[in-house]
Amino acid sequence: MASISRRAGLSVGLVNHYFDGKDDFLASTMQMLVDLTLADIEAGIDPDDSPVDRLMGFMQGHFAPGQRSPEAISAWLSFYAQVPENQAFATIQHNYDVDLLVLLRPILSGLMSDDRIETVAQTLIALMYGLWLRHAHDPEHVTLDLIHTIARDYVALMVSGLDSPN
Repeated sequence: MASISRRAGLSVGLVNHYFDGKDDFLASTMQMLVDLTLADIEAGIDPDDSPVDRLMGFMQGHFAPGQRSPEAISAWLSFYAQVPENQAFATIQHNYDVDLLVLLRPILSGLMSDDRIETVAQTLIALMYGLWLRHAHDPEHVTLDLIHTIARDYVALMVSGLDSPN
């Protein structure tokens, strides 16, 4: 906490007043990143747009400038690595996934039958996580243009009505 306080330009006492130790501080930081990400995603979803445009806004929100800063990437990767062992992080991650589904389901309901919504929503979330991770590790080759092309191609395929075989 001393190192964190020093970097923030605050006294250890002040930081300890607001946080119950390092774990509480880190969980609060993760929650803040989740909240900022959700705000970026929600900002891309214009209720007056078509369902496809709202879906693209949802997907592009994951790649807003704040989500791609070196500090954000480092923090997210660290948090993701700790989710299996840290109950507070696991809870935050679970709630984040639920929030993403809450945002996606109404968009998808305008594009497909109810029996496809859950599978497509889970696939979109996994696709966004994977694309974000690939971009974080190799932004020179996994560019935003490539990510947007992949997202548009997947949405076009999904909306075309192609159902996966049962």
